[in-house]
Amino acid sequence: MNPLKAFSPKQIDSINNSTARINIWEGPVRSGKSYSCYWKWLDRVINGVEGPMIMCGRTEPTIKRNIIRPLQELVGDDLQYNSGKGEVMLWGRKIDVVGANDERAEAKIRGSEFAYALMDEVTIIPENFVKMLFSRLSIPNAQFFGTTNPDSPFHWLKTGYLDKVDTMNVKVFSFSMEDNPILTEDFKSDLRKEYQGLWFDRYILGKWVLAEGAVYDFFSERDHVIAHPPGNATYYVCGIDYGTSNPCCYALIGYNPSLYPNMWLEKEYYYDSKAKNRQKSDSDYAADLYNFLAGYNVKAIYVDPSALSFKVELRKFGIPSVIDAINDVLPGIRYQGQLISNGTYKICACCVNAIKEYSTYLWDSRASLRGKDEPLKQNDHISDAQRYALYSHFFNQTQGTMTESDAYRYEKMYSTRAKGKPSRFS
Repeated sequence: MNPLKAFSPKQIDSINNSTARINIWEGPVRSGKSYSCYWKWLDRVINGVEGPMIMCGRTEPTIKRNIIRPLQELVGDDLQYNSGKGEVMLWGRKIDVVGANDERAEAKIRGSEFAYALMDEVTIIPENFVKMLFSRLSIPNAQFFGTTNPDSPFHWLKTGYLDKVDTMNVKVFSFSMEDNPILTEDFKSDLRKEYQGLWFDRYILGKWVLAEGAVYDFFSERDHVIAHPPGNATYYVCGIDYGTSNPCCYALIGYNPSLYPNMWLEKEYYYDSKAKNRQKSDSDYAADLYNFLAGYNVKAIYVDPSALSFKVELRKFGIPSVIDAINDVLPGIRYQGQLISNGTYKICACCVNAIKEYSTYLWDSRASLRGKDEPLKQNDHISDAQRYALYSHFFNQTQGTMTESDAYRYEKMYSTRAKGKPSRFS
């Protein structure tokens, strides 16, 4: 099958007209922007100017999942990935693979020179790395190709580049789900139901909007609280947000794939030393956890990774299956919100502190004005405990290796595969 038959007009336009020095494909999830960008990349591999090429993302595993695998779907074994060397070989061209997960990453590309750069999810890459990369595109006719979901309207990418297409050598291609020709109406309808609030505006409507108000602004006791567990759990997982001066919280979450909901917060532990006017020791908390979990089939206990002394005490106490939680705040919040909004996860009525926090856990409005999405560090303790367990355990099981964003998941958007080298896009 000719893969060009699967393209929408917006995709073809973006491939043909991404001729600027900096080219950005932006829009909501599953809008077909990445697919278009990757075909442009393949075209540059064949028809572009000579010179080094580079692929970038938050980490090398996410680059493999979000760029390399989709490209292999298109070109098959023509693309060879050598993870040990951090490079891809494609049609005689060597392409460097570089992760940029913090501010220090820009040192990886200092002194380099590139003809072409491809970047996955530009908004979550450190700004200094992206600026350094732009300065490395010094070969004549060099180009940058990047994809992103919307973020804050004050994000540096929006204010520094997307809003300056009239004064800079930048082109922006804005997509919606309607621009992805392979999505069915049923799938789009289901996807719309999985996002609420801020995430709906960004990842469904494609808006660059501020995070404001309640983090879980869609939560209601009528829709998301149940009187008692729906049945017997196949097993349980526990999330722990450890605190000494702040509250220490345990969240026991039941799971049974044959029930609805199939995940639920069955009970909570919430100890506020300030309110009680008595601080507990690590040994006290370990004993409380032992009693809290007694009689339950607990498969894993996910603990705040910074709680070093408490984890040592848990092991002394003989409590098994203690695991460092994945503390990626925004992806965890987004995943937890999806589970609640689609009915997969509910809260038992006895968990009064959890119910209260769902209404009082707020975005930091000052951080939003700096282009950052950050919740206030208030009324978040039992919320964090749930997030640790849900994201660390269930997202890992259902989606594979951890990612910084559920928008990073490998999207097998098309079933067609190109045979041999693709031709020019014209």
